[in-house]
Amino acid sequence: MKILARYIGTAIATVFGAGYLPVAPGTAGSLISALLFFLIPAGNSFHLLILAVILPVGYWSCLIGQRLWGGDPSRVVIDEFAGCWIACLAVPVSWGIAGITVAFILFRLFDILKPWPVSVFDEMKSPAGILLDDVAAGVLSAIIIIIGNQLYGII
Repeated sequence: MKILARYIGTAIATVFGAGYLPVAPGTAGSLISALLFFLIPAGNSFHLLILAVILPVGYWSCLIGQRLWGGDPSRVVIDEFAGCWIACLAVPVSWGIAGITVAFILFRLFDILKPWPVSVFDEMKSPAGILLDDVAAGVLSAIIIIIGNQLYGII
């Protein structure tokens, strides 16, 4: 592994060091995701562009993280960043910071509890599994947000 690629991959995998926090590094990676999502103007297609980049780059950095630290290392938090980002994508603009907070909380809940299908991906012992369990938690969160928005609009 080339040194520069390893440093860049490690920086991305740890979300520029958040993964090194001694307590709740996954929560830190998710929080950075939610805050960055909020700071980018709502309705901006840049949100989707970031997701399109973060998934393949995140996979690559998970591969590097697994080679460096083995298994599903807690230092690798790009997966939490990606999953929370997916949850935030479902938040209606009118919900503002409260909606982003709901997305963050739902994502962390599904990431920690690992209901089906999150648990299926969590059992994969590969870089894809590292990333996809959090992607699944983000998708579940997004589904709940979309359903909640539909019900709220009916009531």
